Amino acid sequence: MKVRFTILASLPLGLLLTGCPLTDHYQLLDESAAAPGVGAGNPGGGRPESGPPLGGIGGVAGAESGAAGEAGDPTSKGGSEMVGSGGGGGDIETAGSSGTGGAAPCVATCNAKRSCVANGCTSGWVSMARPPSQLVARSRAASVALGKSVFIWGGLDNDGAALNDGALYNPVLDTWKYLPRDPGSPSPRIMATAVWTGAGSNKVVVYGGTDAGGGMTYKDGAIYDVADNSWAPLPPHPTISKRSAPVGYWDGTRAIFFGGLNGANPVAGADRFDLKTWTVSTTSGDPGALGSSATAWDGSVMYLQGGVIGAVRQDRVFSYTSSTDAWANLSKALSVRSGAFGAWDGSRFVVWGGQDDGGLRTDGKALAGTTWSDMTLGPLEARRVAFRRSGWSFQVRPGVIAIVGGLTSTTGVGTLAINGASYDVSNARWSAIPDWTSLQSHEYGIGVWTGEEFVIWGGRDQNVSTLTGERWAP
Repeated sequence: MKVRFTILASLPLGLLLTGCPLTDHYQLLDESAAAPGVGAGNPGGGRPESGPPLGGIGGVAGAESGAAGEAGDPTSKGGSEMVGSGGGGGDIETAGSSGTGGAAPCVATCNAKRSCVANGCTSGWVSMARPPSQLVARSRAASVALGKSVFIWGGLDNDGAALNDGALYNPVLDTWKYLPRDPGSPSPRIMATAVWTGAGSNKVVVYGGTDAGGGMTYKDGAIYDVADNSWAPLPPHPTISKRSAPVGYWDGTRAIFFGGLNGANPVAGADRFDLKTWTVSTTSGDPGALGSSATAWDGSVMYLQGGVIGAVRQDRVFSYTSSTDAWANLSKALSVRSGAFGAWDGSRFVVWGGQDDGGLRTDGKALAGTTWSDMTLGPLEARRVAFRRSGWSFQVRPGVIAIVGGLTSTTGVGTLAINGASYDVSNARWSAIPDWTSLQSHEYGIGVWTGEEFVIWGGRDQNVSTLTGERWAP
């Protein structure tokens, strides 16, 4: 008998356009004390078992409860088209596959390139198979977890052109499926946001983004039907906003797109799509055009802390309940900051790091109800989420969050971290996450938590887009 140990968890987070003659407005607006702050935060955290994952800025998303398993993966249809390495059989650990001379069998079924040890799967970083030849290297792509698999679409190639193709990656088997251009898919674009609707309807909503130069922001997109491998355009609506890189998540009924940019300006409010019609969030209690806030989602409520409004850093805390379309002000305790990492640990909104007017920070707090508790100091050097460039945070399991990547310098182009740490909130204990194996920066790459592994792929390394990827498991 096979047994798969599944972690029920969720997240959910400057640009220089290689080969592009235009100066990238994201780089100009990447935070400094002298410049207006922008961005849509770094959505992260968990969700109830009944809800699908959060996708968005950091691309970090959780696994759909019950969607896991080789036969149950929502992308398993057409599996014969998947290409890549199975990791030497790392996913086929069966009873009796470990242990000799009568020793008890190891019964965990592990993803490719991981072994079963003491009825668990080996942790740490492993490499990813190369994608199919049709999938070119890219940065600034949309991404989201589909159960255990990862959806990647669009982005910018090495010649500075926007793309309108993508792929599905399956960490269980370390295989890829190419998603070609389609008459119904969105036009080529970068910085779009993808939201998965869950195993029930099994669709991906791709919305917003910009053209290759960042001069035109979109308010359209398309729906990808995972089972049918087909696209259909989103219906238009006169009052929804143009948004580049908004926070995106599925609340069980509708896709929510909050914040983001229109050109150089942060966008207020949220647009909501129930797979048929659009609605716009209420302005009552809305924080306004807020950029670079710490962001998390608990399955029904989105939480925001800090950020920037009109070049002024904030310390306020907000929540948004999409089912009732209601904003609320929450108690605050952290100092003024922007670009902090945010995650939901199953019962608390956790906020760490970020940048204030004096520089980067290494402190944080967790909010349970109306009470904030301090986080202990840990192994991470000071860092912040760099707008869609680096920095992801997500729930690993109830009570434990992880922080990976981020910007560790505010001078010049800065330094992108290639490591991280997990934090046990209940026991106030940090555990270091070492450098990922390729040592590439994955600047503007995709970072997605699948519920079992964190997948980081693509982006740029030394200003050249890469096809390299790697996966981390706790």
